Amino acid sequence: EYRQSLNLLLAAVVCVLLIACANVANLQLARALARAKELAIRAALGASRWRLARQLFTESVLLALLGAVAGVTLAVWSLDAIVALCPPNIPRFKETRIDMMALLYTGVVALGAGILAGIWPAWKISRTDALSVVLHEAGTRGGTGGIMKQRARSGLVITQVALAVILLAGAGLTLKSFWRAQSAPLNFDPQNILLTSIELPKAKYDKDKNGQRVWDDDKLRGFWDRLLERVRVLPGVEAAANGLNIPFDDNEWDTSFHITGTPKAEPGKEPSVEINFVSPDYFKVMKMPILRGRTFGSEDAPDESRSRSIIIDQTFADRYFPGKDPLGLHLDDNQRSGAADDDPEKYPPLTIVGIVPRTRNEAAGEENVEKLNFVHMYFCATQNPAGGSMLMLRVRSGDPKALAAAVRREVQAIDPDQPIAQVTTMGENISNSLAARRLTMTLLGAFAGLALLLASVGLYGVMVLTVTQRTREMGIRMALGAARRDVFGLVLGQGMILVSLGIGLGLIGAIAASRALSSLLYGVGALDVSALAIAIASLALVALLACWLPARRATLVDPIEALRTE
Repeated sequence: EYRQSLNLLLAAVVCVLLIACANVANLQLARALARAKELAIRAALGASRWRLARQLFTESVLLALLGAVAGVTLAVWSLDAIVALCPPNIPRFKETRIDMMALLYTGVVALGAGILAGIWPAWKISRTDALSVVLHEAGTRGGTGGIMKQRARSGLVITQVALAVILLAGAGLTLKSFWRAQSAPLNFDPQNILLTSIELPKAKYDKDKNGQRVWDDDKLRGFWDRLLERVRVLPGVEAAANGLNIPFDDNEWDTSFHITGTPKAEPGKEPSVEINFVSPDYFKVMKMPILRGRTFGSEDAPDESRSRSIIIDQTFADRYFPGKDPLGLHLDDNQRSGAADDDPEKYPPLTIVGIVPRTRNEAAGEENVEKLNFVHMYFCATQNPAGGSMLMLRVRSGDPKALAAAVRREVQAIDPDQPIAQVTTMGENISNSLAARRLTMTLLGAFAGLALLLASVGLYGVMVLTVTQRTREMGIRMALGAARRDVFGLVLGQGMILVSLGIGLGLIGAIAASRALSSLLYGVGALDVSALAIAIASLALVALLACWLPARRATLVDPIEALRTE
């Protein structure tokens, strides 16, 4: 269930890597400008194009490998922090380590990055026909324009900006989805609920039945009844109940069902329902209103000859009893021990006695909520006692965990050997259910921020190089009467044209990426205008700053000095 999130993060890493490669390629090209005469002399002395390209290419690979070493070092230092950010319920993630396989993978990626970042600059700068022109130029400043086309550098900047837009848009969509998931309606009050998991040992709460050891329902019922009576009178406790498969407890209890008196569905196509076994005060603890009918009570006595009572949610009622009042209607009871699916008459059918609101049992967007869209059905724990269940206490105020010691004493007063598995709160469980989504959002946001930084640095570097190469041109323009604001606008406009083209391409990519993200989003459309607008505005603002500094530098050119250097 984490495959899509991991693929998303891997795609984000690839985008950041491509942006970094484009940056290195531009820097390598810029560095080659200062070496153009050197390379031309090497070519004149007999160096082949392959030898020159190999020299430049080797430098790029060496840079990539040194960067990989630095990256692995940083990864080792930050590994503990990354593992700490990881949700506790993601299997095997705590075992993450930098091993030989990880180092081999990093080496392969570094080699690929070196090839990607170095092959094009090496090919471009090693052209012997272009290098020969350098020897006939008066100086490198005027002659390098023929070697390195401005369009090539601009193309790399546009690519960087486009990738940054895609990452920023993805991060914006993920952030908005996370906010929607956090604020999605629960239809119960999660505040001030203490949860204590209790697992009774079968060896102590069993009986002999036809030569087999089975759970003793009377013993189980007696334990839970006595425990609830004792914890209800603890100071600060408003209500107490127990439940099996309560919301956000990482359990999934579902079964098929059949409405009595209706045609049976084809095998494998039976409707599904998520079931919960709760004591009578469960809805009081959860502050869930009874919309129609009644809650469980003393009339729901444990008697195998009588029908068991159930409560369904409003979605169940609307979907399977449209236009009807489901109270008093029945579902076949095939879930009791020993009951066969083809023998609905073995036990009396289940009777619907109440209807409650639909609740979320898992994090918003999880598969069993959004895709399978289960409805919910509640059994009375008095009629269906369980060895393992969650003790639930609603406290009036303060930290619910302050009652943990008192609860432990009450449990051991009934059974001195009974441990308490875990103590948590409903609020913590809800937060944990969003942990995987939170981790994805955090990492994707970090990658998007890094992409924005790299793209802005790349744009700034290209603009500075452009200003440096065009110093003579700027001096001539101002010597002929051009105002400094005209030069400023010329340079700034050139940079913003590149940004605009990159944003346009990035917008197309962002729309495609957002469609791929649709299965991971909750309450957010693939074409969310606000998320895309914020991404574009953020990038445009940073890009404006990256272009403004070189443009301002261009206005400081002294025409006399610029012409004198030529």
